[in-house]
Amino acid sequence: METYFDFHFHPLAKRFLVQFNDLERQNKLCTEPIPLPPIGGVVDKLSGSILQSQGCVSQAVSGRILLGVANIVAIEYVFATKKGMLKLLELEVFGQDVVAPLDNRLFDFIRNGAGSYNTLFSKELAFYQWVAQQTNLRFHINLLTRKKKGGLELQEGKLNLALAIEGGHNLSKRFINQLAGEADPAAVVTGYRQNPLVDFLYLTLTHLSHVPEQLLCTHAFGFKMVKDIAEARPQIKGLTLLGKKVVRACVDTQQTANPILIDIKHMSLQGRHDFYAYRRLLLETKPDGFKAPKEVSGKAWWPILATHMGVTGFRSGELRDYIKEYGVERGNEFSVRVQLGREKAAKLPEGIGLDNVFFNPASISLFDDDIEEIARSRGLIGISLDARILGFEGILGRKQPDYDYFSREDFAQLFPDLAQRLPRLAPVEEPPTGPAAQEVALPATKESLIPGLADRGKRELYLFCLNLLHVVAVINKMPALERHGKDGWDFLCIGSDFDGLIDSLKTANTAQSLPQFEKVLQAYLPKAEKAYLKTHEGKTSLIRREGEHLLTNQVLRQVFYTNGEQFLKEWWG
Repeated sequence: METYFDFHFHPLAKRFLVQFNDLERQNKLCTEPIPLPPIGGVVDKLSGSILQSQGCVSQAVSGRILLGVANIVAIEYVFATKKGMLKLLELEVFGQDVVAPLDNRLFDFIRNGAGSYNTLFSKELAFYQWVAQQTNLRFHINLLTRKKKGGLELQEGKLNLALAIEGGHNLSKRFINQLAGEADPAAVVTGYRQNPLVDFLYLTLTHLSHVPEQLLCTHAFGFKMVKDIAEARPQIKGLTLLGKKVVRACVDTQQTANPILIDIKHMSLQGRHDFYAYRRLLLETKPDGFKAPKEVSGKAWWPILATHMGVTGFRSGELRDYIKEYGVERGNEFSVRVQLGREKAAKLPEGIGLDNVFFNPASISLFDDDIEEIARSRGLIGISLDARILGFEGILGRKQPDYDYFSREDFAQLFPDLAQRLPRLAPVEEPPTGPAAQEVALPATKESLIPGLADRGKRELYLFCLNLLHVVAVINKMPALERHGKDGWDFLCIGSDFDGLIDSLKTANTAQSLPQFEKVLQAYLPKAEKAYLKTHEGKTSLIRREGEHLLTNQVLRQVFYTNGEQFLKEWWG
């Protein structure tokens, strides 16, 4: 029976959202799905199924996930603003939750600045450790660690988890939104590396918002649930000096073992460029005795990770060609709004072939040069199961413009001539519920009757395949030495982001669906390859072959399990 790997998901996160009190959260149901109130089920369908449990422990075990990376993330202030849809999610009537069973004590803690993000992070970390010790639960987890004998052995029947930190804000010991107090996130990292009781595979350096009390790196815009939240927009320049200190604290093995890798997801484009440059500086000049995270065959190895991604379909140097409009919104003076065009992924071979699908052009996605950097580093790319990240657009949403935001300083660095004169723009209303709500006006049963139009499920399947294929195409064009003799399939895995409030794919809406999802893709991947090659005038096959026989099953097995396990074996030993 096939097993599965997930590079990035949150199996206990929603329990933390609904039960803030530690003792209340420690119960026999803590690894089970969380039921929604009746009205919540309706809202969930409109919001892209972000509220239902997608990847809790029981769902992951039932979906045969043997190995995964559980991400711990403290909820940021932008989620606690009680604006728009966020206010609706916290709605109570006579003390009863109406839409989602969220614990308002958590959101009050954040709004009131009652403590630090590191306090929240530590509470969720302790919850994982408590669950791992329990023997009376229906479903169990096993926390992997390099720091004790036998700590890396996979246990059958359990969800084997490496832990990761999503967002550098989790390292902040300052009270939320307070600029006073201790501010040494690099020391927090060193403490984790030296602590025999915790181990982390990677740190995602930034997340979805500007955190004024700890400036590490500009984030890529990605929070679209509510407009007019200043913290959702990028506001600083690239990778900061403090951010560089945190990066070095994660990977320098001169004095401390057990390095923590860096995940580039959520970094701004300029932040990624700065990170690549700083990484090269450390590896090539070894300032102050810097020692690389690991050596393989006498050569330094520091793999770059991108854990839950989509692709833009073009190089970052070509981004200017996709800009349709740019300027500064009234009331949002710290960032530049950019309207982007999309790169065509393929014309789908459905109906009479009128349906084009496009990659997501937002800078939160991987550009072709990002993909090349990761391959050169012998890193790993997780492809997200968030429909929006993959480029999915609702039928009505295709007429909506795509907006991205850059900090003023990042924009000036990337486009110095455009930054000389920034037009004033009227604010725009972002649709808060994502592509799922746009589909309601045109049900799938009706979509399938329109000639040449694939329904949502089919478009998502093709887009997932096309994101995979584009990564493979970019890497396979690189010189063999630069990609270490590997092909593109060796750098790919699943990074679902389940229970990270994603608009999940219809065919892969929970972790339980992964086996069926892989089976369905065996039919879709060859068709997607033909469509991709035709659209991009490719002549070289992307799916491996033995003679005329496609090795579709082989490459999908790599994506769904083998590459992830192999990477952890190589990296953690």
